[in-house]
Amino acid sequence: MGAGLSWYFREAIFNFLIAPADGQLSPHGGLPIYISLTEVFSATVSLMWKGAVVAALPALLFTVFRMVSPMLNRRERRAVAIFVPVLILFFLSGVAFAYFALLPVGIAFLLGFGEGIAVPTISLAEYLKLALTMLFWMGVIFELPPLMFLLSHLRVIKYHHFKKIRKFVPPSAAILGAILSPGFDLVNAGLVAVPIVVLYEVGLMLAWLAQPGKGSLMLRAIKAFVFGVFRRVRVVLALAPALLIGLVYVVALTFVYLWDGSITETRSPLRKRVDGAYRRALGLVARVAFLRQRPVAYTDCLDLAKGK
Repeated sequence: MGAGLSWYFREAIFNFLIAPADGQLSPHGGLPIYISLTEVFSATVSLMWKGAVVAALPALLFTVFRMVSPMLNRRERRAVAIFVPVLILFFLSGVAFAYFALLPVGIAFLLGFGEGIAVPTISLAEYLKLALTMLFWMGVIFELPPLMFLLSHLRVIKYHHFKKIRKFVPPSAAILGAILSPGFDLVNAGLVAVPIVVLYEVGLMLAWLAQPGKGSLMLRAIKAFVFGVFRRVRVVLALAPALLIGLVYVVALTFVYLWDGSITETRSPLRKRVDGAYRRALGLVARVAFLRQRPVAYTDCLDLAKGK
């Protein structure tokens, strides 16, 4: 099915892959050229195989999971079932980064480097080789954080092992960036190397969270921080309706004064109704903003004394 769909939509897929070049591959409408009779047909067959692999990947992953699941306990099976879709999502994120950020910059540099020296006429096979290599490897690199978390969670590689090789990541990323980038300049190499370092640091943090007790501790800290910020924000948000209610109350008192002629210490029935409405409105704002706390019950005191 994947091969058939790739064949049927081959023109749209080729146009999608060529789009990052922004019509600069040749003087012939910006399209790539082919220098042999079978080049386009061979590229289409290669595209069909890749489409077949992509379409068969879900069934392949499910089969592998069923094969290894008897060797895993319940916690490990749950972790693998959750993180396989996460790995696919991160792979697609890496592909998107390479497609929208890395390829346009790299191709523009390489084509601009030869300006005034030669006219670019890039063949279809050479362009696809470069583009698909970049898309694939950036997708693999972006899988680093969830993969590190999964390996640490399954106790395959512990956190301190990842931390021990941390100092080797920047030079390795620089070498890998020089190898994988479309050009050998610092900009393109940095576009590959910097994400590798950042992703490793993110993966290192996730591997730390995967340790026993660390994840729940961090979640409690994040929860306390979020609720602390929320409590302060809701107090600020409650000030606006409270001030508006106060303004309306002052206006209402003015009408009471005009109606009764004076505001005396012994309040009139109209003044009492206005005051009651004012207190009820402020009470409603307090309840909505969670400013009015529930009084501590006797049973709560007993639970607290018992250490519950």
